Amino acid sequence: MDKSTLRGLFPVTKNVVYFNHAAVGPLSVRAYEAMERHARDQRDFGALHWRDWYAEYVLFRNAAAQLIGAEPGEIAILKNTSEGLSFVAEGFRWERGDNVVTTDLEFPSNSTPWRKLDRRGVETRVVRSHDGAFTVDDVEQHIDERTRIVSVSSVAFHNGFAADLDAIGALCARRGVLFCVDAIQSIGVLPMDVRRSNIAFLAADGHKWMCGAEGAAIFFVAAEHRDKLEVLENGWTNIERKGKFIDCPIDLLPDARRFEAGSLNTNGIYGLRAAIDLLLEIGINDIAEESTRIAALLAERLDAIGWQVASPRPIRSAIVGALPPSSEPSLLKWHRLLEEHGVVSAPREGMLRFAPHFYNDEQEVERVIAVLKTIV
Repeated sequence: MDKSTLRGLFPVTKNVVYFNHAAVGPLSVRAYEAMERHARDQRDFGALHWRDWYAEYVLFRNAAAQLIGAEPGEIAILKNTSEGLSFVAEGFRWERGDNVVTTDLEFPSNSTPWRKLDRRGVETRVVRSHDGAFTVDDVEQHIDERTRIVSVSSVAFHNGFAADLDAIGALCARRGVLFCVDAIQSIGVLPMDVRRSNIAFLAADGHKWMCGAEGAAIFFVAAEHRDKLEVLENGWTNIERKGKFIDCPIDLLPDARRFEAGSLNTNGIYGLRAAIDLLLEIGINDIAEESTRIAALLAERLDAIGWQVASPRPIRSAIVGALPPSSEPSLLKWHRLLEEHGVVSAPREGMLRFAPHFYNDEQEVERVIAVLKTIV
């Protein structure tokens, strides 16, 4: 598809310059229409077509698996990233004296679950970044014979640092450590191959770069590591009921569906599956190339007007964090003034965070720069 066609699929482009995909992405026409069709069906027919809903879950798992290089049976549908990472942190069979390694660039979703393990005698070791980044060697320095899991974000939420997942995954495989990834800031905008990167567990909500609805997330558990996690939630959909509801068997389902303990966000699943299908149709490599090109152009233009770009160079993700040339106006006021001028960004960790996607274009970059110069 050409850029004008792609932009036509995202009506947000008619209203604002939307550089906030690292927070919540806008719905495409296709995602919206899929959700609207399901909502209308439930409005008009209730649950009459529940078989279609269940078929949609299967199609969703197929699409999600294709997006990250997994098998459909390794995909569970959860409500958000935090839930998936918590399932790993609390479900793993730790022993006192074990440790987990993470970094100081993590969003609370990939920090809090590990830090709370101290009550179980598990140490959380934190890799300290330098200049907003870290290397595989930094990670290795924290690993010893009691390290069980290394958990990092594929892309840092605030400055856009893209971790070398292949190198970290190879390190984990060599050291006999499981690799867990918070992938919410990369799935949908950067390629992901869970096999190539030796990833055991991955969680990613669909409302950011996949441009789906909130409340529907991908949770990947590699088949060979599935039994390493205890199932924390029990209900009626993650067991082999054998057609019964009363006094039914309680054996867990054999695949990743064992982590789905109850009714799913069916409407959100319809929207997210349509969103993923669009990504697959365009091609994730093309999406990555265009998104990082636009982000790099934005960083270059911010440099030119005196903003301090805090994202590691070269730009390898679609997130650009930058500091204004002076302390006045305040960061929050910059953010508000940008919104008043039709530019949507986000204040994060002392920076303004800009997060364009593949359908954004050079003209929008120039509009952002023009607005910033006007405010000054």
